[in-house]
Amino acid sequence: MVKPPEGQLEAMGPSSRRPQVIKLPLIPMLAALAMTLASCKAAAPVDEPGAFTFRGQPVHPSAVAELYRSAKGSIDLAPFPGSGRPEFRQWEDQPGWWIVEYEENIATGRSPFFAYAAFAGPDTGDVETYIVSVTFDDGRAGEVDNILLVQKSGGALYLIGSWEEGSACRGGIFAQRIDGDDFLYSRDLTPLGMLELARDVSFDLTAHEDLEAMDDSCYASASFVFRVSQVREELVSVRLYDETKPDERGRTDRFRYQSCFNKLYNNYLSEGRLVLTPAELEDFARRFRDECLPPAEGAIVR
Repeated sequence: MVKPPEGQLEAMGPSSRRPQVIKLPLIPMLAALAMTLASCKAAAPVDEPGAFTFRGQPVHPSAVAELYRSAKGSIDLAPFPGSGRPEFRQWEDQPGWWIVEYEENIATGRSPFFAYAAFAGPDTGDVETYIVSVTFDDGRAGEVDNILLVQKSGGALYLIGSWEEGSACRGGIFAQRIDGDDFLYSRDLTPLGMLELARDVSFDLTAHEDLEAMDDSCYASASFVFRVSQVREELVSVRLYDETKPDERGRTDRFRYQSCFNKLYNNYLSEGRLVLTPAELEDFARRFRDECLPPAEGAIVR
C-alpha cells in the first residue's frame, strides 16, 4: 500500500477517511429497479405446437363446449378462463381428459358437465389440427359423446367438422387414440346400429318398433379409423359381444324382428364368428334381410 507523506494523514482528519456517498435522484433509481425486476420475470408462456393449450394452460372445457354449440364455428380463447366461469380439472376417472362441472339440475338430480380429450393431428405449420373427443351431460338427455375436428390458430379455435352424437349402447364412443396420422376409436352398437353400418343394403326399420335400440341394448362394437390428412374414415371391424341373447318375454316380443335377429346373432356366436370384417357385416345384413323380413317389407336399396 502506498502511504501518504508523514503529517498528511493527520491533516486529512477523520472525515477524510470515510468512503464518499454518491446520492442519486429517487425517480431514476425506481425506474432502474423496475427495469431490473421486469428483466427477472419469467417469459410469457408459449404454446408448443401439438399441445392443446392457451397461454401455457390446457384449453378450458367451457371453451370447447362453446365452440361445439357455436353457430359461427369459431371462438376466441382470450375470455377463458374468466370471471364467473367455473374452474376445471383433470378427470380422475378418465386420464388425459379435462372436465368442468356445473351446478346440479334440480329437476333431474344430475350434475351437468362437459369434458374433452384432445389428440394432435399432423403438423401443418401455422395452423394446428386436433381431433377432440367430447362427452357431456347437459342436464336433459344424459351423457352424450361426439368427436370434433378442430383447428387452432393463435388464440382462436375453429370447428371444421363433427361426427354423429352417441350415447351408451346407441353409439357411445370409447377407446380413442392417435397413431401417427390415424385416429382410432370404437362405438357401441344396438341391433339397429349394426345394420345401419351396412353399405350395400339399406333398411327401412323403426327403432323401438322393429328392433330394440335402448341404452342397455349393447350387441356389438364397431372400430373405425379416421385418416386425418386425407379427411377420410373407414370401418375396420365389428366385434360381437360374446354373450348370447335369449328371447325375454315382455321385452323381445315387443319388437317385430328382434327374436329373429337374436337367432341370427346367436348362430354367429356359436360358430365363433365374433369379429366381422366390413364384407362379413354386409353378409350379416343380407342374411337378416332374407331370413327375418317379409319380402314386401325387405331392405330398400337407396
